[in-house]
Amino acid sequence: MVKRTLGKTDKIRFKSEFDQIRQNGVKLVGANMLLVYSPAPDDRLRCGVICGKKYSLLAVKRNRARRLLWESFRLLKGQTQTCHLLLIPRRQMENAMRQEVTRELARLLQKAGLLPQVIADFPPEC
Repeated sequence: MVKRTLGKTDKIRFKSEFDQIRQNGVKLVGANMLLVYSPAPDDRLRCGVICGKKYSLLAVKRNRARRLLWESFRLLKGQTQTCHLLLIPRRQMENAMRQEVTRELARLLQKAGLLPQVIADFPPEC
């Protein structure tokens, strides 16, 4: 069984890295999220999540959206090709279940060519 965890090395943490991805990345829009991806200069799969007050003024709702996105990334990171990802939730995510968010992230990654079709059709649900 593969251990799927997230560490500091899996997360994009600096503003300059977020800005670089937003500037040079390709955007894909889904019902629940916006995915921006760009090639990884350090040859590592890394992800960042942006959820500001524009999403919701309530910190509880923003934190739930972040947790859903991080969990979905954690489940899919083993099969995803190396790149830098930026995930931004949309307001519809407020009522979404984790399985829906994971399915949508898998579909967007497959559309970007970063995830095999088989995984996108049946994403891990553990």
